Amino acid sequence: MSKFGSRMTLLQKGVLLCLLLIVGPMLLMFWYSSEKAAHAIQLQVAGAFYQLNMQNHVTLDRVIDSVDGSMVTMIGNSLIQNFRTDTSSSGLSRVREYVSLERLLSHYSVNVSYSLFLFVDNPADYSFAPSYDIANSGVIFVRDASALPWLRRAVDANGVPGMGIIARFSSRDQQEVALYRAIRSITDDNRIIGVLVATTNFGQLLKADIQAVHLPAGTEVYLTDRAGQTYAGSAPIGSVVSIPPNATRLQDGVYVTGQDMYVTHNSEYYDNRLLYKIPMNSLVGESRNIQGIIQTISLVYLAVLFFFLLYAVRMILRPLTRLSQSVRNFQPGHELAIVPEMTRTDEIGYLYRSVQKMTANINELIRDRYLMEIRQKESELILLHSQITPHLLYNTLDSIYWYGLRGGMPEVAEMVKDLSTLLRIGLSRGKELIRVKEERQHVEAYLQLQEKRYNHSFRYSLEVDADAEEGLVPKVIIQPLVENSIVHGIGKMDGEGEVSVRVYRQRDRLLVEVADNGFRPVNLEKIQAILSGQADPDKGFGIRNVHKRIQLRFGDEFGLAYEVRPGGGALARIRLPWLPGPEGAPRLNGADPEKQGQDQSS
Repeated sequence: MSKFGSRMTLLQKGVLLCLLLIVGPMLLMFWYSSEKAAHAIQLQVAGAFYQLNMQNHVTLDRVIDSVDGSMVTMIGNSLIQNFRTDTSSSGLSRVREYVSLERLLSHYSVNVSYSLFLFVDNPADYSFAPSYDIANSGVIFVRDASALPWLRRAVDANGVPGMGIIARFSSRDQQEVALYRAIRSITDDNRIIGVLVATTNFGQLLKADIQAVHLPAGTEVYLTDRAGQTYAGSAPIGSVVSIPPNATRLQDGVYVTGQDMYVTHNSEYYDNRLLYKIPMNSLVGESRNIQGIIQTISLVYLAVLFFFLLYAVRMILRPLTRLSQSVRNFQPGHELAIVPEMTRTDEIGYLYRSVQKMTANINELIRDRYLMEIRQKESELILLHSQITPHLLYNTLDSIYWYGLRGGMPEVAEMVKDLSTLLRIGLSRGKELIRVKEERQHVEAYLQLQEKRYNHSFRYSLEVDADAEEGLVPKVIIQPLVENSIVHGIGKMDGEGEVSVRVYRQRDRLLVEVADNGFRPVNLEKIQAILSGQADPDKGFGIRNVHKRIQLRFGDEFGLAYEVRPGGGALARIRLPWLPGPEGAPRLNGADPEKQGQDQSS
């Protein structure tokens, strides 16, 4: 494939790339957008029918609420509530009660027929009333709820209204939809004394409301229970209707198969469901027309795109080819040739001018690098010369040291020796990190100098744990803290001052503590302002320098902090990461006046 690509011209590659990266993806995009448009239309249609289904179902619930409201009114009527279920009343009284109850039921029977099942001890005492398998409606006396299965369900519902399919009273081989509710006695410990049921024409009333909604041709509508048993609609009462298991869920309450769309909504108050079964052919007709329009637009767009690509090839690829040749022939140090395309005001002209500027920058970088190499050589010479100065200084201090010893001034000689140690470790050949034991030598030399300066008016202790001696620390970080303790803490305490330095390791941390017993109160707020850079920059330069050097190298979690020492004075603590020194690392070979003197004397 690479050999084949290398034999293709830039024009051929451009056409191939246009086909692969523009035309092909555009065709795919148009096909995808067409499918997405159809899907979007399907979603909109599904949402509209779901809202219609929900509104239709709310209307059906209102019809059921109306019937149920009449039933609640009848249940609260005194004729039903005061009915006696025992046989203590005379036969004439029972007949009168029966007639009154019949009149009550007929008063509410406008569009729906109501039947009242009353539980009595001995139904034979009410033989004058028709039985449930003869009458279509009216008052029916039974012993208990075991007479019919739906009576048992009504009693078990404990006063909650229920819907179900029951056998028509006067024709046991036919079924109808009924709404029933158990009757509780208000005066007799809420005992259930019967069941009130709405039967004849109740299902027809529901079906009329279902058919009042305008739906696409071929749509089937079903009002069912949760198990799918039909109450009313396009199927006979009692038939089972359900959503196919292979249906795909499109959104809440909407499912689709290859042929149909199922829209369903469950009642919030009654245990039923309204289901629409809509043929897909009646829904996607308009969607297919839209897809055809999109496809036509896509073909026209591709034709326009093809002619545009031909124009772009002539206007872009040819200048790019010439630019490629110019860049290929460019040699560093030489100017790029001026071509007519540089005067163009479009992107091609900008690209030509950018390449010309880039080649000019390359030539300038070459010249800068040449100058930089010359300056680097000069810097190396200056560095070599600068190394002579410390060497001369160490030799001079060594001469003063031996002069002091021979002249009977050992304290002066020791001070020169300490000063030499300070300078040697402070310079450290330009290194920033030194070993802990070398930093200890530095601070010990400084303490010895200060002890002689203050005429031994203070005591000091220097403790470094053995496991911390080989660690690395930034050089000259302890001496400024010791100096701060002497100058501001114990410098004027006449022999009572103490300075202690401790360096120890704590897991992955190295801690340095400098404490003094100074008598002056410690102003922690002022020290914190110095460390944070908020105080006068001319004050506290030493400790601020130590703090900032540590944070710049290791991060904000490390650095210097002060606190009040128990018993008086200040305690400075440095937190550093533990950095083990490399094995076999060379020690500083600076001038050691004592050792050098021994060598010279020998």
